[in-house]
Amino acid sequence: MPYAQISNLDFNDIKVVLKEYMRTQSDFTDYDFEGSVLSNLLDVLAYNTYYTAFNTNMAINELFIDSATIRDNVVAIARQLGYRPRSITSSTAYVNFTVEYANPTTDVELILRKGTGFVASFNNKIYQYITPVDVKTQVVNDVATFTNVLVKEGTQIENQFIVNTSNKSQRFILDNRNIDTDTIQVEVFADGSSFSEPYLLADNILDVTSTTKAFFLNEIEDQRYELIFGDGVIGKKLDDQALIVVRYVVTNGPEANGIRTFVFSGILENEFGISPLSFDTTINSTVAATGGEEIESIQSVKYSAPKTFGTQNRAVTVSDYSALVRNAYPSVGDIIVFGGEDQDPPQYGKVFISVKPRDSAYLTSFSKQKILDELKKYAVASIQAEIVDPSILYVELNSKIFYNSSITDLTASQIAALVTKNFQSYIERSDTEKFNGKFRFSKAVSVIDDSAKAINSNLTTVKMRKDFYPQLNSTTYYEICFQNAFDKDCDGPTLATTAFRVTEYPNFDVYLEDRDGKIVLYRLDAITGEKVVLDKEVGDINYEKGELMMYDLTIIKGSFFDNRISVRVNPLSYDIKAAREVYLDVDVANSTFIAYKE
Repeated sequence: MPYAQISNLDFNDIKVVLKEYMRTQSDFTDYDFEGSVLSNLLDVLAYNTYYTAFNTNMAINELFIDSATIRDNVVAIARQLGYRPRSITSSTAYVNFTVEYANPTTDVELILRKGTGFVASFNNKIYQYITPVDVKTQVVNDVATFTNVLVKEGTQIENQFIVNTSNKSQRFILDNRNIDTDTIQVEVFADGSSFSEPYLLADNILDVTSTTKAFFLNEIEDQRYELIFGDGVIGKKLDDQALIVVRYVVTNGPEANGIRTFVFSGILENEFGISPLSFDTTINSTVAATGGEEIESIQSVKYSAPKTFGTQNRAVTVSDYSALVRNAYPSVGDIIVFGGEDQDPPQYGKVFISVKPRDSAYLTSFSKQKILDELKKYAVASIQAEIVDPSILYVELNSKIFYNSSITDLTASQIAALVTKNFQSYIERSDTEKFNGKFRFSKAVSVIDDSAKAINSNLTTVKMRKDFYPQLNSTTYYEICFQNAFDKDCDGPTLATTAFRVTEYPNFDVYLEDRDGKIVLYRLDAITGEKVVLDKEVGDINYEKGELMMYDLTIIKGSFFDNRISVRVNPLSYDIKAAREVYLDVDVANSTFIAYKE
């Protein structure tokens, strides 16, 4: 068959090429008649070529991380870049509780055994929270106090393997899916020995010698995991007939985020392994469960693997820090990293990291320390990493929507609900809510107008809000930066706050507002509702920079159950932007959408 230039692999084009070939010879003449046997044979050949081309194209696509679509293939390619996708992550809580013996005891120490802990009910489902290690505390006056006990959601599972060095294809594959790989603990018992050696997970071969007791972990097919041990060159080689004991936690991931109420169900033993006969437990306080996350998605693996490879196991550039933090803390909703030279004033020799978790506003102190400890492994020279809480800048809208009732059957409340739903959808897909986010007023009002054909126009105003948590019963200087200029020419005050109480006026709810560049403290008259000024100058307001400075305020009570105080200001421009550690959040829940007939 003579060479044919193939420019298209569609069925019809392939058949045309085959017909062109048939025209070059005279043995067959009925190839161009659709009902002929030869024409049917050409169809079969064209279909065969088409299917072969399609399958070849799909197979070639699976060789490259950008075009691969099957998870096992994406994971295999990422492995070549030295990247292991994040596993499902169990939510983590911290519990303080006391155990009081019902009768006098001689116990000196009390131990909460690993694999046990608490149960919790959440969304009509029971979740188990366990401690991954034994937790010990002292017994004083028949009371044992456990502080900041780390518990993870899930069930602890144990797998055992016997090493058979004569089986060259032996693999150590964990039985279950939904494993939080951070909880994997490996012990190796020599043949016939009752003493174990702990083996630790190694992420790379740096500092791994022929005697290092380490194992490597790979995600394999069906989201399961395989343990790989050393060969005597990279990592210690296992002896024949050694017993491998692997413990890990199987978890529900993000389902249990937010749980803060627990019931004790753990196993307690004294230093001799004897459990108390009778005791009462009291849970004093908890840090709500956070950090639960699904297994890393295919899109996330495609995004993270090249960037993690680019870090080359060091933290130098902004993208290095971003990639390393995402590995250390999977529940990152958004992250920004900037050098100390960009701070005001500059702080040279530092790098600042601000993380907005997916399921909360701020990182817990424990999560911050975990991230910093992980970053120390990759730190270069004397650069010091510092985690700062995101400063959340809320945007609130007050929209009056005018519609023509003669061309719609919807009521005013239904129009308002439709606008709210469409506006929320716009915010979610517009990538507005993030670090370095930008709120575009013109686009927002157009979304409102386009929500229904009956809407003629809208009159929308914008306010900026920040919430701050005061230092109660302490005379403190407060500085609140909005990073956007204030409107000082509007009617009435630019600044308004929710009610709070100060030590000088403990019996009144007081408020703040601005007057002629100064921040004044006032209360409302109980009878007339008029403003009664209590202090003409408790701070300054910088309209151009968008900053509030409050001096020597001694706040004893905030506005809400957590004592936070909300501060609202009128922006000079309705286009709102955020920079550095400021995270932009359009607060639809606290915005107002009201429809009016015309």
